[in-house]
Amino acid sequence: MTILTDLPTDILYIIFPYLDAVEFLALTSCTKTLYSYHQDPNYWRTLTRKTFRIPPQPLLQADGARWQWLYRRLRTQAQLYTWGSNGYQNLGHGFQGAPPNPPGQFSDPDTNDRNIGWPKRVRLDDMPKHFGIVADVQCGGWSTTLLNSVGNLYNCGEIDPSSPPMPSSVRRRWRDRNRARPQARQLTFPSAYPPTTKDRHEPSTAISQFSTGRAHILGLADDGKVWQWNTEEARLVKPLHVDVDEKNVTRVVAGWDRASMFVNRTGIVYWPHDIPLRAWNTEADAILIDTATVPGTGFTHSHNDRESPDTLEARIGQVTNHILLENFIVFVTSLNRVFLYHAVFPLPDLDPPVPIEITAFYHSSSDTPFEIQDLQGSFRSFAIFTKSGSVLMGNRAMLDAFQANSYDSMSTDPSHPIPTVIPALQNNSVTSIAFGDHHSQALRSDGTVVAYGTDSQCCGALGLGFPDGTGHLPGLVADQFSSRGTLGHNVGRQVWFEPLMQRWLSDMKEKAEKEGEAKARGDMVLPRPGQPAQNILAVTAVGDYFEREGKKWDDGVVDEGAMGSYFVLKVAAAGWHTAALVVVDEEQAERARQKHVISSMMEDGAKDEEHDWHGGTWEDIDAPWDQLSKALLWLKDAIWLLGRRLLGLQEKDEMVEAERQKDAEQGDRPRYTWSDQPFPRLRMANGEVMPGEIEVME
Repeated sequence: MTILTDLPTDILYIIFPYLDAVEFLALTSCTKTLYSYHQDPNYWRTLTRKTFRIPPQPLLQADGARWQWLYRRLRTQAQLYTWGSNGYQNLGHGFQGAPPNPPGQFSDPDTNDRNIGWPKRVRLDDMPKHFGIVADVQCGGWSTTLLNSVGNLYNCGEIDPSSPPMPSSVRRRWRDRNRARPQARQLTFPSAYPPTTKDRHEPSTAISQFSTGRAHILGLADDGKVWQWNTEEARLVKPLHVDVDEKNVTRVVAGWDRASMFVNRTGIVYWPHDIPLRAWNTEADAILIDTATVPGTGFTHSHNDRESPDTLEARIGQVTNHILLENFIVFVTSLNRVFLYHAVFPLPDLDPPVPIEITAFYHSSSDTPFEIQDLQGSFRSFAIFTKSGSVLMGNRAMLDAFQANSYDSMSTDPSHPIPTVIPALQNNSVTSIAFGDHHSQALRSDGTVVAYGTDSQCCGALGLGFPDGTGHLPGLVADQFSSRGTLGHNVGRQVWFEPLMQRWLSDMKEKAEKEGEAKARGDMVLPRPGQPAQNILAVTAVGDYFEREGKKWDDGVVDEGAMGSYFVLKVAAAGWHTAALVVVDEEQAERARQKHVISSMMEDGAKDEEHDWHGGTWEDIDAPWDQLSKALLWLKDAIWLLGRRLLGLQEKDEMVEAERQKDAEQGDRPRYTWSDQPFPRLRMANGEVMPGEIEVME
């Protein structure tokens, strides 16, 4: 008689996908042999992606324990954070009266009506009813789009502010009237296509994969239908000359000014994103569109193996991924080759464009052999990820140069475009890079995010605070001639999601502004109107200092090898804003906060204050004895202050009164480990030491 444990391993792997999590864990707990499968990565990866519609991530090589941890945490601990420009309510917070960022929110210099300079949690309980679990997030030019685990799409902001067309003054009034609308609105379908729900799966409207462009959204349904949103109601995309039936569309990709899909045995099919408004005014459910196909991209190994190697398709190879940038399509193939294609539309009758190989990446990489793992990018920037861990960056200038010259091979001429190589990104487990207009966010496999680039218009797009707020402490250099802040060349700074760390930076900034001994150092770092520009060396040294200290925040709280309190699953960016899907371990985060709390500032004899991390404080003095003790302490303080004034110690009295007022304004918050720490005095890169009287912090 054959028992379960006698079955071959490949048979067990066929059985496992039919079991839910409870059944799988029960089965693998039966015997020692079966227990060896209880953290099988294939099972937990498949279950997690199927249950929560998590998009594939080629660079995320998670083990079984990581996937099992992710499956458990996504149900209860997945949170959405956004930051940057909020001019169109695209961050999901609204303008006025937005709820505080829990926990630890306080009145800070890095939040205003239109912009948010620090990662702020979106209150998912304020979202529309039955919103569910966030599975994926992407950013458009003026919007943030969310996919939930059921397959519904929700949008914050405006997909295309120019649709429908209206005068700017009218649009501003329209936007003001709609401030009270739900923070995220569900994207809809024509009436003939009911939306999928938790209780009823609709394969025609359950979105399995989506892509957000600058001013449009594409969605691929479970049954293979392709939907496009230029407004909040979709239209079914029907190419005139391409067969998209029988689930032969494998992915949709939206870009700056083009929309696209990849069709098996046909290739990359694209069309202009701005479908005429009349298409949305018609009663028809679908729109017929004229499209163009990138030549040579329809090759598949299983179908074209017998073709001559001299054909264009065979020379290019099978397309494994593609992205849409401004005016260009970039794609990579199974032959580890990178191509660009000038996405003109309509195609000219004479001399139509052809794919051009970008050979710069092969010559700039030390990888032997050169093997491509992934391609990511948007607008004017993109990155090639190799299997060995290299990250090679390209931009619009490179594409223009190759397009103009149609290089077949690279020479040593320094004028030829070469990829940008940021040392900190190489072999550092970077799994994705999200590109905005002028900033980027790199996500690492340990769940941390590092910001690079420029904060346009001081809107907080980097997530490091405003350049005129606390942003200069992480290393932002304010431009005196434009409202923006820039990190140093190829300098990255980690984005922190813990609100109390923002208070740490705010308190240290206050020390640099007001404390006499530290003020000279503050003048070197903090931009001031009418003062000389910031000292770049000092800004860099201070930024390095806070970067090092910030990484120690939860030392002793997080076990070695365990996930951090804030583990980022996905980061997205576009325009001047950023979004991140984060798994938050609130208990672990609270232990880290308490590590930095010294004690209450109250006198002995009174009970310790209770602290509300949502931004308020209160004292529990309901018992009569507590009330009497409080009254006696107040009387003692009053007599002491009166005596001081009678003795003429006015200066001391004013300092005491100012301190009491400060405590009252702060709600008698507890003292922190940094409360008595001075603003750092550091040695700069040129060997000089910042001015001051305290010891140099090497």
